Amino acid sequence: MLASPKGYEYWTDNGISDDAPEWAKKEYEDYQNMIEQSIKPNEDKEIVNF
Repeated sequence: MLASPKGYEYWTDNGISDDAPEWAKKEYEDYQNMIEQSIKPNEDKEIVNF
């Protein structure tokens, strides 16, 4: 299981809070990209879950 991101307190149901610091916004974007990539099959047609 993944550890909770440090900026998790800024996350909302609709994304990330407007008043979140830039580092938290970057962390959110990176986390979302990682999750998005994890649901795509790799070259062996396998889905890798983090």
